[in-house]
Amino acid sequence: MEKQTKFVAVSNQKGGVGKSAFTVLIAGYFHYVKDKNVLVVDCDYPQFSIHSLRERDKQTVAKNSNYKQLIVSQFSRLNKKAWPVITAAPHEAKEAADRFLESSETAFDVVFFDLPGTVNAKGIFKSIINMDYIFTPIIPDRMAMQSSMSFVSTVQDYIAMNPDAPLKEIHVFWNRVNNRLPADLINIYDKIMAQLRLRVLKTKIPDTNRYEKELTLSGKPFFRCTLFPPPGKLLKGSNLDTLVEEIASIINL
Repeated sequence: MEKQTKFVAVSNQKGGVGKSAFTVLIAGYFHYVKDKNVLVVDCDYPQFSIHSLRERDKQTVAKNSNYKQLIVSQFSRLNKKAWPVITAAPHEAKEAADRFLESSETAFDVVFFDLPGTVNAKGIFKSIINMDYIFTPIIPDRMAMQSSMSFVSTVQDYIAMNPDAPLKEIHVFWNRVNNRLPADLINIYDKIMAQLRLRVLKTKIPDTNRYEKELTLSGKPFFRCTLFPPPGKLLKGSNLDTLVEEIASIINL
């Protein structure tokens, strides 16, 4: 392929910080809004949550005439199907992506990987260091931050000691930021991460339940979906758009 594909993972050893959700949302925004060709590799064994979400989305669309019309309209406008999602064992993540890319007629711009949270699982660290970029969601919780900081520091130390490794950079970004937090809490953590020379994105994701809204047969507002991008009304104020633009700048996409 002439196009150089970027390999990106939204990863953290701490569960419940939004890894899978952001993989879906960022991949969808790149694919449907920014018109990039995206592949997603779901390695989150055994639940394969993104693959399961795709199956739920397909079943919902098949039973809802409005969604059927919406997906036809989207295909006519973009002239491409939904981003493909494949499943793979964590230690075979990169190899599975390479096989898919080699067999596909499409030149993909970026591959997103949804990796399990346990870095001690077989082959996880190998998969992490074979990415081009890692983006780590963090939440303002002391226990979660301890685990997240340990993960990011370990990966960053590896990058520093192995400059020839495929992995170029790891960045963190704040998720679930709300007005109830102490005013200086985020600033304190930001200063600590600056002292550790960790890269922190400017975008902060607010604490909002819109990120949990999936397609439903009743047609209620949705946000997290594998077949459509978030609707404009819910996108406003979510900061997803600014997060994607910041990521696009970093990975030169």
